[in-house]
Amino acid sequence: MKKFLILFGLVFGLQFSAQAATAEYDFEGFVRVSAKKELFIQWQKADSGKPTVILLNGLTYSTKQWDAFANSLHTYGIGVVQYDMDGMGKTLLKYAPIVAPIAYQTQIQDLKGLITQLKIGKANLVGLSYGGGIAIAFGEAYPHLVQNLILMAPFTEPIAAQDLFLKMQVLSTRMMYPYNPYSNDELYDYFLRLNVYTTYPSAEPIVLENPYKLEATFRMVQGIRKLDTAKAITRAPRKSVHLVIAGQDEYIDRKVLETFWTQVPESAQASKMILLQSKHKIPEHIPDYSADWIATILLDSQRVQSGHLFEGNPATGLVRSRAGDEFEIGLNK
Repeated sequence: MKKFLILFGLVFGLQFSAQAATAEYDFEGFVRVSAKKELFIQWQKADSGKPTVILLNGLTYSTKQWDAFANSLHTYGIGVVQYDMDGMGKTLLKYAPIVAPIAYQTQIQDLKGLITQLKIGKANLVGLSYGGGIAIAFGEAYPHLVQNLILMAPFTEPIAAQDLFLKMQVLSTRMMYPYNPYSNDELYDYFLRLNVYTTYPSAEPIVLENPYKLEATFRMVQGIRKLDTAKAITRAPRKSVHLVIAGQDEYIDRKVLETFWTQVPESAQASKMILLQSKHKIPEHIPDYSADWIATILLDSQRVQSGHLFEGNPATGLVRSRAGDEFEIGLNK
């Protein structure tokens, strides 16, 4: 996760290239989403009549960081698809090393291919941080394929102070070396890479779990930093956007996400939840409570959409609405 957060013809019919499903998943392995790409997935199928969600990883995530959240959500009968995007987890290991930017446009094309191959129809996307940014971009490109955009502490813009710091480095280079042949964008990415390599290992040690992950992380940040989420979110379908803000987010200032909420068209706003005791990695920090809230969104949508603003207290299991009434979640397991 961290500060900046960063076409192929479809092969129809599911094409799986993996071992048989384990007892834990209905399917676990690689799914072909285009002529040249396979993605690693773990799929717990929905009970009859229940919806399915697709979980979009945070920047340094793989499928396993969602496990507690996914298992809790599946107790409601909700189907759960965990998958590793390009540059993440087992998908990264299949295609490593990554030596070029991973454009957010590539990620949304892969996601479209996954939705098509799994025959999910309109998707319920749950995106954390970087994954939230990808969900926003997907909603712009394919609004007809979206049922809900559930955005957990989503990437909406580079952190202002860090962005300014990198731009000042570019300016200093221009002043000191006026004949430097590289463009401002190239210089910015050079300093961005230095930032990722020097700060991420201490802040996010998981980037060192394999020799390819740190570079892949930079390539994803490089590929998403110019995403205009304020423009993209204007294409979101009616009553589809659910924003979840971590009350103790270490990475994203709450004002940034509050500003983003004002950019969501009123017609698309469904709910805004403040999770009082949560840090940025919501699915890890409070997996059961956050899963309960997502289940409430999906299974009790009328209650959630009737009042846009909510405050959640994981310690009590209660949610308070804008109108001041409280209700408990997680009772229908």
